[in-house]
Amino acid sequence: MDLGPIDLDHTLSCGQAFRWKKRDGRWSGIVAGEEVVLEQDGDEIDVQTGLSERELRDYFRCDDDITSIFKEIGKDRYVAGLLRKYQGLRILRQDPWECSASFILATYANVPRIIQMVENVCRTFGTRLPEGSYAFPTPEQIIKKSDEAGTCGLGYRCARFVQFARSVHLGEIDFNMLKRASYQDCVDGLIRFDGIGNKVADCVAIFSLDHLEAFPIDVRIGRAIEQQYEVQGSYRKVSEWARQHFGRYAGYAQEYIYYDQDARNRSVSRRR
Repeated sequence: MDLGPIDLDHTLSCGQAFRWKKRDGRWSGIVAGEEVVLEQDGDEIDVQTGLSERELRDYFRCDDDITSIFKEIGKDRYVAGLLRKYQGLRILRQDPWECSASFILATYANVPRIIQMVENVCRTFGTRLPEGSYAFPTPEQIIKKSDEAGTCGLGYRCARFVQFARSVHLGEIDFNMLKRASYQDCVDGLIRFDGIGNKVADCVAIFSLDHLEAFPIDVRIGRAIEQQYEVQGSYRKVSEWARQHFGRYAGYAQEYIYYDQDARNRSVSRRR
């Protein structure tokens, strides 16, 4: 299948989605309740899934004009170097419910812990798929067995996770409206909910609601921005600076910076 200029290793291991695993050279994951297995050989990608080509291309944002995006953010010398270093890293377009619920679990947790919590939630509440894995549960599935959420190892996130599922079920959040809204209105609409602060709202905005100007900031991103541009301050100050500096595709610049910082962190950990 032609998914355009993409590197699966970069794209599926950069912390934007938590249900992909690589084994024996193949990536397997769950998208829209369907199992997906991908194997890349150069520009060729072998695909095994029940999803249609249109659904998979939508998930991998094949409608993005990557050439224009990279030309715009590549005006920045630092980011231009990262674009060359990690060619093929792409932003995904995830399901808003799954993305927002997952990032509520992601607060103050490292990636292995997040992956384990998401997996526990799927096994506890989700529908079992033919190959033995589990779909991400619907809000209704969580509410029906909410008393079992305490067995998923979510810690203090448990109550807010269940409450968010209840809010989505009751229609208190309209993801389609947030997708059509301005970036700021989208973020303001998300942070009304317990467990969604500025960073989680930015992650949800970029990874599932098409707001590519969103610029999530964690400790490593903040440190990189300070080192490269001598910009520091509150979350809102740095985020606003980044959106103005990198422009309407600031989120793509963020993901390349994040991936580079994560790679450096892993390299340091291996040397210790």
